Amino acid sequence: MEAKASSSSRSLSSVHLQLPYIELPPKHGGTVQPYEAVYIKSTDRDSGYYGVSATLDVYGYNLKDGQVSGAAISISNFEADFSKNVSAITVGWVVWPSYFNDSQTYLYTAWTKDSRQSTGCVNYDCPGIQLVSGSPIFPGDVIAPVSQANGTRQTITIKLFRTKLNGNWWLHAGVNDEDPIPVAYFPASLFDDFFYKATQVVLGGHALKSKTTTPPPMGSGAFGSDWGNAAKIRDIHVIMEDGRSNFIDDDLSTDVTDIKLYSLWPISAGQFAYGGPGRKN
Repeated sequence: MEAKASSSSRSLSSVHLQLPYIELPPKHGGTVQPYEAVYIKSTDRDSGYYGVSATLDVYGYNLKDGQVSGAAISISNFEADFSKNVSAITVGWVVWPSYFNDSQTYLYTAWTKDSRQSTGCVNYDCPGIQLVSGSPIFPGDVIAPVSQANGTRQTITIKLFRTKLNGNWWLHAGVNDEDPIPVAYFPASLFDDFFYKATQVVLGGHALKSKTTTPPPMGSGAFGSDWGNAAKIRDIHVIMEDGRSNFIDDDLSTDVTDIKLYSLWPISAGQFAYGGPGRKN
């Protein structure tokens, strides 16, 4: 059964900070419309989450300037004022021609400490993320090859977690079957005191269109209900304060912007399918 889209009257568990590119219009201007098909895991417990890991199928598209499509995992803390003080880190892959000046698939990161009032930095747009010297993969790197329809699936495994030693948030990543390796970290000093833990994890697909373009494909371009062909996010774990990694094997809150364009399939055995064709010209 298809996962249900959230209603316009969202519960607290489905309220979240959308990805930074939703706030950044394409170079040619115009109104932008965001879309997403995501699962949301929230907690009101004092324990919170101290990290998340997942493996994402990676795809590519020939998009126009003004279109964006990708998939990501995001962690955030909602204990402070939602409009002013939400801290969040997002990591994933994206095709974003108006930002990267081409239609290749890139690894990207983003962070904010103030609900994107003055921060909402993608990769190196402002001082923040610190790279690991010598890492063979890094934010802003092209991911190639990408998955092909009815062919080999290319994946990236992302692990984002906070260390007790100094409170920094670390990013590990690995392509295909490679074990995730240290790539970069976000210093604890970037954030306010609330972001010693996360209260929410968001996973799924994202897309954007400008006023002059159409909604692009998401995932593989197949709906989540087309399990054999749809893009998947798998091996989902949240990391607890004691370092335990808890496998996610149940349905969570959902947010699907337009079920005519994109959809989710229920989580099973720690994975789910998502995506859709968008709308052709």
